[in-house]
Amino acid sequence: MVSSTLLGAAFAGLVAAAVMTLFEFPFWKILGMNGVAEWQTNWVIISKLTREPSNRIQSPRISWTIALHLWHGVAAGIVFGLLLPFLTVLPTGSISVLLDAVVYSVALWIIFMIAPRKAFESAGGTPISNCSLLVALASHFVYGISLGLLVTIA
Repeated sequence: MVSSTLLGAAFAGLVAAAVMTLFEFPFWKILGMNGVAEWQTNWVIISKLTREPSNRIQSPRISWTIALHLWHGVAAGIVFGLLLPFLTVLPTGSISVLLDAVVYSVALWIIFMIAPRKAFESAGGTPISNCSLLVALASHFVYGISLGLLVTIA
């Protein structure tokens, strides 16, 4: 029972991350890699894993960036699935799974985009703009709404 629930949460996380990626794609197309903060941070992570300077990673590696982004969506979906039984105990947790998912996705944005911003800027050698952080916040709302809708049916 638990494994099927986690599998459903993983699937919901993957689909929500795919929807999020589709939302972010036009911003990347117009503004480049620096237009989407998540993709910038994934770019830095990939450069560290492959031991290549982040400024040497070009368009062909966009597939790696998106793959890592989708993997993060799966992992976040699983964590949300694990947290969901505890979230319903909170005073506002019983309002809706959708609200829980949106709050969770904003918390992810704060923890993984805002808090380590300077570290990623330093490691990547490029600033993360406020505009790309706003794109990231908007895309986290998309992820949260998608996750909240999907996890209830998964």
